[in-house]
Amino acid sequence: PSFGFLFDVDGVLVRGKTPIPAAKTAFQKLVNSQGQFVVPVVFVTNAGNCLRQKKADQLSHLLGVPISQDQVMMSHSPLRMFKRYHEKCVLVSGQGPLLDIAQDLGFCQPITIETLREKHPLLDVVDHDRRPNVLVSEYFCLKVLSVVLFGEPVRWETNLQLIIDVLLTSGYPGNPYHHENYPHIPVLACNMDLMWVAEAQSPR
Repeated sequence: PSFGFLFDVDGVLVRGKTPIPAAKTAFQKLVNSQGQFVVPVVFVTNAGNCLRQKKADQLSHLLGVPISQDQVMMSHSPLRMFKRYHEKCVLVSGQGPLLDIAQDLGFCQPITIETLREKHPLLDVVDHDRRPNVLVSEYFCLKVLSVVLFGEPVRWETNLQLIIDVLLTSGYPGNPYHHENYPHIPVLACNMDLMWVAEAQSPR
């Protein structure tokens, strides 16, 4: 065929984990009797909280047609081309298996916000229940060379504080701020759109 389809996922084909009935019916017309697509089909999504294979498996189950990971374009998929960052230490923020996602994209030295707060327990003190009982000396010499935002975090206050610490210290979050450093280290934001549609009647 001389054409193909690009399908958005959330709010178009499914709402959360519920397929839109007309979408499921339409997909039965896009495959032949062997279950193979009769036209090229690619799924694009702002989601960034899982690996492409998991998203492909979810869509296959919800839509009732076999979908491979090669047909799925996640919000973080373009980072495969950002090879100049792959060998550097990058701080990753979001949800899901962050290290697996980062390594699958080619990053060799990713660290998570959780790892960073464990190494610098005095930086994350908004939640009183997570404040350290015993003061420890902070010494963790690791230079973060870029920040990667896969998607929205669960603990906004922790993520925002530690990312700001990294930016204002040029990658050494245990250091004090002396002056603003511009331009700061790169921030790679995979999904700038924070609004999406799931089972709730209004967008989240």
